[in-house]
Amino acid sequence: MLVKDQTSKNSGGTQMVRLTILAAVLVFMTWLGYRHQLLGGGSAGAPPVDALCPFGGLESLYSWIKNGSLLRRIAPSSLILFAGTLLVTLLGGRLFCGWLCPMGALSEFVSAAARKLGIRQITLSSSVDRAARLVKYFVLAAVLALTWKFGFLAFRSVDPWAAWAHLSAIGSGELSLGFFVLLAVLAAGLFIERFWCRYLCPLGAALALVSRFSFLKVRRSESKCLACGKCARSCAMGLACDKGNVQGNGECIVCGRCSSVCPAAGAIGTSAAQRPLSFLAAGLAGVLLFAAVIAGTKGFGVWKTFAEPRGAAAGAYYADNIFGWMNVEQVAQATGLSAKSVLEAAGLPADTPRDVSIKKLPGVNDEKLREKIRKYMESRPRDAAKNPQEIRGSATFGEICRDYQIEPQALFEALDLDAKTDLETPVKEIMKPAGREVQEVRDKVAELMKKK
Repeated sequence: MLVKDQTSKNSGGTQMVRLTILAAVLVFMTWLGYRHQLLGGGSAGAPPVDALCPFGGLESLYSWIKNGSLLRRIAPSSLILFAGTLLVTLLGGRLFCGWLCPMGALSEFVSAAARKLGIRQITLSSSVDRAARLVKYFVLAAVLALTWKFGFLAFRSVDPWAAWAHLSAIGSGELSLGFFVLLAVLAAGLFIERFWCRYLCPLGAALALVSRFSFLKVRRSESKCLACGKCARSCAMGLACDKGNVQGNGECIVCGRCSSVCPAAGAIGTSAAQRPLSFLAAGLAGVLLFAAVIAGTKGFGVWKTFAEPRGAAAGAYYADNIFGWMNVEQVAQATGLSAKSVLEAAGLPADTPRDVSIKKLPGVNDEKLREKIRKYMESRPRDAAKNPQEIRGSATFGEICRDYQIEPQALFEALDLDAKTDLETPVKEIMKPAGREVQEVRDKVAELMKKK
């Protein structure tokens, strides 16, 4: 009896630690979502939800391997988090789902509240449950197929976690389909615990496939099992923990609740290389490994939570370089247009504040603004054979580099100018104070064009 009591005490401690970690992750990620809405993104803002989602790394993996570029909204941190999640899963199973996932935490806490309120839980028949669990694999396949084929985040508009992270923006009219998916998932979670994780989560589907090959296994000892069924009734994922290899189908999230309620010491637990390992040790090892991946990449300067404008540093300008956190001046720099042209293309008045992020401008939708500027840029002549001698002093270096397809760095070196020279200042305002003529710019552009 003393052994049973001690086991229960240790298992209860495991759940306290796990739930504390989940709560901390949920609160922290929710706070970051609010901060992003408040400050915007970029190097001076707060990370967007896409930059902190491992699934975004998986979605962008094909583009990264094929083209060496990430999908719009995806940052290097997304790939790093996916790599860390994959590593943790290969070593410890779906520990990420049970110990670190904020959407999993939200789902589990909603279910816990439902039980406290006395809401009756629904148990699906085994045949319906098995069929329903396959849905998340179809969701995974569909999302990856659409994303990899068309080159955009196909899942983002219906992602319930992205909707949760944008809750603070609802008052400004930002209401996506994902918000209604979030409501539906949480409502279903009142009656079926971790409904999202069991049946719909595409990341969960990917990790379920990987976890079948994990180093750590959750097993039940038939000789010690009392066949009381308590473990199965307590399982957050609705698994038959009292039968066979618990982790065999990739659905176990290594939460340890089965062990917490088990009255027989040693009847169910984890093992690595046939050596017993407590759920607490396994969970903490996974959490620390995940944290080490983030800390290590930060230490080496690889971690970055915002996407650099695609090719802008090399004089390649695209409307895709525009992000909601940018202000008018930053949009101009990223697209090679003047600030005046940006306002004109976007249909904004000339007195529009240029130091306020575009997503915070009254009545401005950054996605629609991007499309307007895209059309404007496509309508502009981009003839590299035009005469450099026609360059006016009112033109900016950004406009010149775009129109004549020249890299800013090459032009600045040819003119012996600082590499940090403002691309959006008219050339006459840079050359004349230095006692130089705009003609020098015309001549150097002509020389660079001959070298191409």
